Amino acid sequence: MKKVLFFVCIVMFVTSCVTTKKYKALESHCTSTQDSLRLALSSNSKELNQLQERHSKLETESVNLRADSASKNRTITNLSLENADLKKLNENLNAKQTKLVQQSAIESRKMLEELQSARTVLQKREDALDSVRLSLELERKNLDKIRKELGIKNDEILIKNKQLADMEELLRRKDSAAIALRTKIEKALVGFEGQGLTIEQRDGKIYVLLDEALLFKIGKSDVSDKGQDALKKLAVVLEQNPDINITVEGHTDNTGGEKLNWELSTKRALAISYILLDNSKITGKRITVAGRGQFSPIDNSNTTAGRAKNRRSEIILTPDLQELYNIIQSK
Repeated sequence: MKKVLFFVCIVMFVTSCVTTKKYKALESHCTSTQDSLRLALSSNSKELNQLQERHSKLETESVNLRADSASKNRTITNLSLENADLKKLNENLNAKQTKLVQQSAIESRKMLEELQSARTVLQKREDALDSVRLSLELERKNLDKIRKELGIKNDEILIKNKQLADMEELLRRKDSAAIALRTKIEKALVGFEGQGLTIEQRDGKIYVLLDEALLFKIGKSDVSDKGQDALKKLAVVLEQNPDINITVEGHTDNTGGEKLNWELSTKRALAISYILLDNSKITGKRITVAGRGQFSPIDNSNTTAGRAKNRRSEIILTPDLQELYNIIQSK
């Protein structure tokens, strides 16, 4: 629009300065130019309208953009504020993190120290436990050995208990047999008791004590008829009990010489043994003969009555203990 006005002014200035011919020519040219200008103006008007429409749109867009920009600015402001808050929060968090890291480092060192201490304690305990395990293993081996030995000992005890029971049973039978034998002897010699013959039972043995007056004359070894009668009856009982061992002992007092007394006691023991053998089926291996002389007195009073007691013969009857010896030797 400014360009058009400038052009009109130029025309007017030229017109005022030229001739009529030139003026007409100029006028014609001006008219033509005006037409061109009108066309241009029309075109420019359209373009202007388009530009105005475009401008209006741009204004609208500008308003929208300004509104959007304001919104975004507010958003940016809010975001900036939030960012500032976040930054402050981040700084606080960083500070806390730094503090926590420091505390964590302290606590970590403390925990490491405690862990190391715990490891040391644990190692000591493991060492102690290993020692205990080793000790327990040794004790277990010793215990196994002891148990094995106990098992052997228990077996031995069972065997010994069995042997002891067998021995007790055997002794009980021997005692019963001794009692039965004594009863038989007492019945066989019932007429001689109180006449220089005494029957005793001691330590599982039976003692038949015969005074000198019943069997012998003083200083002699020949058995009297009454003595022989008693010995024959005793021989019958002993023959019926073949498991009884017989010991015949001769005893004297302490008068006279020791050798003579020893010789006399031996002769008397032999005389008694011969009568037992000659009047029964008793074998010689069952009889043991011993002359004790004056060395085993039963009365040490050294009186007439005491010496009379010492002048005696003893027939000691002992149950055969071979079975008992076998049990003892089998231990």
